[in-house]
Amino acid sequence: MDAIIIKIGRHEYKITEADRFMDNGACVQLLTQSKENAMYGQRHTPVLSKRAVAEISKFTHNPIPHGYSNDIKIFSLSND
Repeated sequence: MDAIIIKIGRHEYKITEADRFMDNGACVQLLTQSKENAMYGQRHTPVLSKRAVAEISKFTHNPIPHGYSNDIKIFSLSND
């Protein structure tokens, strides 16, 4: 997969196959990169907008095993 650029908030992230995402049913977060400053009451992992989620939905989601709840999905992207 070639790297894609997605904009989350005011930052741009270069997404590759090595990046991991988490979908908990309420939002999708980028786990492996963060340009956000963690401050009180804010998340330090970027939350994808609906536009960014639509952009990554064009790619195959490869599930990653994890020890969290069955409701949470951890995945990476590929062109398969």
